[in-house]
Amino acid sequence: MTKQVSLPSKAVRYAEYRVEVPFLDHLDILVEPEPEPPCLVVDLERKHLNGAEQAHGGLMMTLLDMAMAAAARTTDSKKRSCVTVEMKTNFLRPGGGSGGRLSARGKLRYASKTLAFCEGDLVDDQGRLVATASGIFKFVNLPGDDAP
Repeated sequence: MTKQVSLPSKAVRYAEYRVEVPFLDHLDILVEPEPEPPCLVVDLERKHLNGAEQAHGGLMMTLLDMAMAAAARTTDSKKRSCVTVEMKTNFLRPGGGSGGRLSARGKLRYASKTLAFCEGDLVDDQGRLVATASGIFKFVNLPGDDAP
C-alpha cells in the first residue's frame, strides 16, 4: 500500500481558483492560491509515473507551465488569460514516486502589454529542487475575462 500525502485544506481545484482546466482535473492537480503567486500541487499516484516509477516529465512540465502562467496573470491589471509561446525545462533529479508530492511556483520576471517572461521552480515533498523552467506567455482575452 502506498503512503497518501494529504493536501492542505487551502488547496482547491483550479476551477475554484480561476477557470476550469479539464486536463488539471484529469491529473488531480490542485492550486494553493495564497500566497501569490499561486502554487500548483499534486500528490503522486501510479498514473503520474513513468516507466522508472518516477514522476513523468510531462507532469512536471505541466505543473511548471501552469505555475508560470498563473504568476504572469497575478500582475496583469486586466487579469487576462495567457497562452504559452515558449518553454524551456531543466530536469535536475527524479521527481519521486507514488506517495510523494510535487509543488510548482512561478515568478514573473518582466511583462510588456502583450508578453510575460517567467521562471518556475518545482520541488518535492522534502523541499528539494527537482526542475526549473523559463517561459514566455502571451496575454489573451478569453470569454469571461474582465478585459474590454
